[in-house]
Amino acid sequence: MHKKIYTLSDIEKILTYAPPIFISLLTVISLVILFLVTQYREHSEIELYTQQQKFIEQNHLATYISDVDRQVKKDLSKVEAKLKRSVHILKGISIGLGEGIQKKQRLIAQVKALELEGGIKFLLFDNALNILYGQKVARSIRTLIFGAKRGKRHLDITLMYMKSQGNDSSMSWKNDLTKTIQLSYFVTEEHTQIYIGAFSSVDYFKNLTTTAYINAIASGIYNPEGYYFWLYAQARDKVYNLDNHMQWQESRHMPKNTILYRIDKYDISIGITQIKKGETAQYDREILAIKNQLRYKRNRIALIIVLVWIVLLAATVFFSHFIKKIFGAFNRREERKSRQISSLKERYELAVIASNDGLWDTNFKTKKTFFSKKWLDMLGYERGDIRSYDDWLSIIHPDDLHRVIEDIRTHTSDKDKEHLICEYRLKKKNGDYVWVLGRGKAFVDKDGKPIRLSMMSMDIDEKKAADKKLKALVEKELAKNERKRRMLIQQNKMAAMGEMIGAIAHQWRQPLNNISLILHFIRDNAKNRVFVEEKMDGFVNRAKMQLEYMSHTIDDFRDFYQPSKEKAPFCVREAIRTTLTIMSTQIDKHNIEVEIKGEALEVDGYENEFKQAILNILSNAKDAIVTKKAQKGKFQGKVAITIVEDSIRIYNNGGVADEQVLERMFEPYFTTKFENKGTGIGLYMTKMIIENSMGGEITAYNRDEGVEFIIKGMQ
Repeated sequence: MHKKIYTLSDIEKILTYAPPIFISLLTVISLVILFLVTQYREHSEIELYTQQQKFIEQNHLATYISDVDRQVKKDLSKVEAKLKRSVHILKGISIGLGEGIQKKQRLIAQVKALELEGGIKFLLFDNALNILYGQKVARSIRTLIFGAKRGKRHLDITLMYMKSQGNDSSMSWKNDLTKTIQLSYFVTEEHTQIYIGAFSSVDYFKNLTTTAYINAIASGIYNPEGYYFWLYAQARDKVYNLDNHMQWQESRHMPKNTILYRIDKYDISIGITQIKKGETAQYDREILAIKNQLRYKRNRIALIIVLVWIVLLAATVFFSHFIKKIFGAFNRREERKSRQISSLKERYELAVIASNDGLWDTNFKTKKTFFSKKWLDMLGYERGDIRSYDDWLSIIHPDDLHRVIEDIRTHTSDKDKEHLICEYRLKKKNGDYVWVLGRGKAFVDKDGKPIRLSMMSMDIDEKKAADKKLKALVEKELAKNERKRRMLIQQNKMAAMGEMIGAIAHQWRQPLNNISLILHFIRDNAKNRVFVEEKMDGFVNRAKMQLEYMSHTIDDFRDFYQPSKEKAPFCVREAIRTTLTIMSTQIDKHNIEVEIKGEALEVDGYENEFKQAILNILSNAKDAIVTKKAQKGKFQGKVAITIVEDSIRIYNNGGVADEQVLERMFEPYFTTKFENKGTGIGLYMTKMIIENSMGGEITAYNRDEGVEFIIKGMQ
């Protein structure tokens, strides 16, 4: 299955129609998600609010039930207190009556009167379990305890149980079958040993509890704010205070899904309802508020989504128009490029043919190598003789192989090296070697490993032969020039020889005069035996010293004018001192002060040529000082030589030079002197010696009413 190739027209359509379709689809999805999210949130918030309301109502209902239960217990406590009070009243009356036969009759009369007043039943019996009053009450308690067993023994057991509870004892008698309760309170009259008990009327728990709840509902004291309670009696199937009207209604009006607290043993249920304001309750209003709020948010967000959709749709329309313009311009530019590429391809093919270069290309992944016909013809091979990159390596000259491999490796590893250029020899089919110039580029993967190498090879065998011949000619000419340069240096020395001979004659004049005086003195005293024996050796030695001085002078001049054949280490300071010795006569003649300071500097070079360069600089300095003295009269000439690290500074105060002179003073045949006083090659030869022979550099600057020469960089 072939993959579809998209054209620029297809891409233009995709970029034009895809964005609005995508944006519209995204908008619809967003609106659907918004609706689902708001619906879910509405349901969740309503459910949460409902649960909260149920929790609140359950708490209110539980509190209400607890409060009513406490009220019921309070009512029972009141009944118990009434019984206790009645028993103690009767006990007081019994004590007040004293003793006698009439006491029981009068006590019974008082009991009957109290029963009529308070609705209380009394039971009186003595220590022998004889019932003095209240047979009916005693039998009812016996029935409650023993049921159908109604014998005298069971009655006595009942009385004994009451007696066993002790003085001031309170008891409750419950009938679980009839769901009734009766309270009693007993005391003992100690003198007569009569047990007095008061019993409340038999009441039904159901009626007691129901009445308590109805009274609580009617009073409204337990109602929480915004709520009211109602009671449902299952046996009667009626509801009390259903609509907060304090009356009984049919149960069919009872609301559904309401919270009820069931009291099964009394067949009643207690409910709670919010008080309506107008036509709706607080719960309904809150639910409506939640729905309205979420719908408002949903509508607002939906409006924002629609507005964003409109803006984006407008932007896509503009973008589509812009894309059409870009693609139109791009298509026109690509058409021009296509035409240019076709033209360049044609030119490249013609250039390859015209360049007469051979092309070869190797793919390191596929292990395939292509050699052009021109490359094969250049070496005399047929198609198939050379097949691979290894075959190409095998025909490289052994002396060039390592260098070529290293050049390729360096090219592939060095990102700054754009192209590979190297010269090497290839073996032709006939066994001869031919020089070729290889130019190409290696392509590497992301890991830096070469994946392809393309090279153009040019036959430069004739060029190499011509270069070799030219190199020999250049070396020959350089040797001639070097000989000429040395001859020129020597000629420069010879040119100054006349002046130097005058200096020698001046230096010899004083020692010759001294020798002449010594000879005359010896001649005049030759006949004096004492002189001959004692002083002859001394005068001879003095004459020898003068002759040695003259010999050293000749040696210094001879060494100076002797050309240096080979480089050798020498001390710069000592070479300068020797040069100053040679010029000492001229320096002393013109009263020039010379100062040399600095450290000893040793260099490797031609010592006599260096001395010649220093001599030329000092000679020019002497001439400048002499010229300045002729102009100004009284003037102290000075030459300062400073050796610091690898530099030599030679300063003279013979006046500053013009800028034009500073720029040209080292040019050959340039002089500021008259023709009979200068040749113009002295400083030129100095520059040639310092830079060519000594490998240094010389410059000149104006400084402090004079010129300073700086020599540095000598090896």
